[in-house]
Amino acid sequence: MEPVLPQWDESQTIIKSKLTNRASIRILERYPLTDDDVETLFKAEEMAGGDPEALFQLCRLLIKVWKYAIFFQPKPDAFIELMQENSYPGPVIKGILEAYSSETMAEVVETLASCSNSGIPRVMSTDWTSRTVVRRDNLTSTDREAVLTFSTDQGVKKVQLNARDLERLYWTVNKVQASLDGLLER
Repeated sequence: MEPVLPQWDESQTIIKSKLTNRASIRILERYPLTDDDVETLFKAEEMAGGDPEALFQLCRLLIKVWKYAIFFQPKPDAFIELMQENSYPGPVIKGILEAYSSETMAEVVETLASCSNSGIPRVMSTDWTSRTVVRRDNLTSTDREAVLTFSTDQGVKKVQLNARDLERLYWTVNKVQASLDGLLER
């Protein structure tokens, strides 16, 4: 299901920029969250006699706002316009925008962008070794092999390539380089 920016709940009593910003930062620090996690965002002593249910209601709404913002990453002007269309009060928009331009938001986006849901490890670095194949009686052959070593987020993986695999890799790399050159020429 695609995230949707929710309408502002008219029964919401908290319309403060600083509180909206603080709640937003807490949500982003612990992202992803569900509605069930809302009550863990603030300690009782932080409520300072305030209305906890109103704060939790605001946080539930903000979770949906941040899900939308992280999924679509709209430009600030478009985000402001969309919030205004959905009846968000000015102080709440200000608090959300402060959190939206924060380092915490950038960290969340970077963390989520680096996640792989495909099960394929993320490559951190590569190294390779080339060698000549030695046959019987220590006579060298014209066959070549390469061993590629990938450092991934799931550990080190080694791939051995024979001459045919090396040729395919060579042509694939050339195609990628040609595509990159084409993009840079635009």
